[in-house]
Amino acid sequence: MANDKDDDNKYNVKIVERCLSIFDLAAKSEGPFTVQQVMDELNINANMAFRLLSTMVTSGYINKNETTSAYTVSLKVFNLFNKALSSIDIRKIALPYMEMLGHQFPMANINLAVLYDGEVVQTDRIDSQTVPRTYFTPGKRIPFHASGLGKVLVSELYPEELEHIIDKNGGLKEFTVHTITDYDQLVRELQKVRNHGYALDRQELVLNDNCNAAPIRDSKGKIIAAVSMSSFENYIPVEQMDANIHFICDTARQISYFMGYVI
Repeated sequence: MANDKDDDNKYNVKIVERCLSIFDLAAKSEGPFTVQQVMDELNINANMAFRLLSTMVTSGYINKNETTSAYTVSLKVFNLFNKALSSIDIRKIALPYMEMLGHQFPMANINLAVLYDGEVVQTDRIDSQTVPRTYFTPGKRIPFHASGLGKVLVSELYPEELEHIIDKNGGLKEFTVHTITDYDQLVRELQKVRNHGYALDRQELVLNDNCNAAPIRDSKGKIIAAVSMSSFENYIPVEQMDANIHFICDTARQISYFMGYVI
């Protein structure tokens, strides 16, 4: 195996690898990033960092703010992101069922998410008819421990996989007074998800916002995505959300069936 890895490494082009690492840095950054951040992330000197960034600016994948000298990714990257989204087969199957559920519950948002590289990535949302609507960006990252979608997606991971995700995300951060921040409590919560076949978020990410989520499985029974229904309490009371759990479970089962999953 070591020889195979060595063979793969000898074909790597270092400058391309570094440019891709800058994209990884941009993805992790909450705002614009700087030359110093690139130097620290890639462990390179200022001259090399400037050369890499200049190349990426010239190619149109990164924009430079001439006033602040900070960098951001360009809309050219967004085109690649849209291509990536369109390649996810689950979206083509799930969206019609999400739309039907949205028509049934016009005061709720219907959401779809996948687990990618240790992060919960929301790929789609059917907006509620409430006003004002919340702004949604495809590819939005969601805390795995404070969301119904996230709990579903990590519910069947091995303990070491779960611990790796916790470390990667900087621990179990608190978002509201209801957020689970204790590891043992999280483990018990995920056991409930496995037992019940669905997950709940009761004001754990956003106050007064509640969510029911269920797993979408492939032909081998593996969880490949999660679908959820969420709404603020002034639109759908929590008691009604509790009573409506079976609707999201039915939607998830229908999508799973067309992904090849048969109970």
